[in-house]
Amino acid sequence: MKKLFLFAIFLFSFSQSFSQNNDYYNRMQHVFGNIDKTKVTTGYLKEFVIRFNEVEVYNGIISSNNLVDKTQWQSLYSSLYTMRVGTVAQNMVAPNTVFDNLKTQQANSTEDVLLAAQYYNYQQYKTNAVSNGDVTVSNDRIYDVSGRNPYDTKTIFGVETLNKQLQS
Repeated sequence: MKKLFLFAIFLFSFSQSFSQNNDYYNRMQHVFGNIDKTKVTTGYLKEFVIRFNEVEVYNGIISSNNLVDKTQWQSLYSSLYTMRVGTVAQNMVAPNTVFDNLKTQQANSTEDVLLAAQYYNYQQYKTNAVSNGDVTVSNDRIYDVSGRNPYDTKTIFGVETLNKQLQS
């Protein structure tokens, strides 16, 4: 009976989450629907994301607040997946498929050291994009200004070991 109850809670949570994600996605389509997506040359826009973690701290410079374990790696990938705008990154593999493939590789490897790595460039709005005249905002919508680039390009980098233990 406990398993059935937990499954029912999970199903309810999933359906609520899915509905909220659709609401969020629809809202983002409204806000960003008029931008020139070809200016997002990486295919990833930070402001469009459902944030599972603080992607900007995973910039390739090691610090105590950006160490990557399995949970952080998956959150980083999931965040990046939701950042996709335009057509450049539309073929990115869905997170569950990637996570299942990594789990399979981990289960099938006994001697190899396996690392899961991600290195992506993404874009975010310049902090002064509105005041510089790179974009305008009207009725909760963002509009690009012709001939202006409102984006800075940033990097996401994260590596985690798939092996639970390493022996020499």
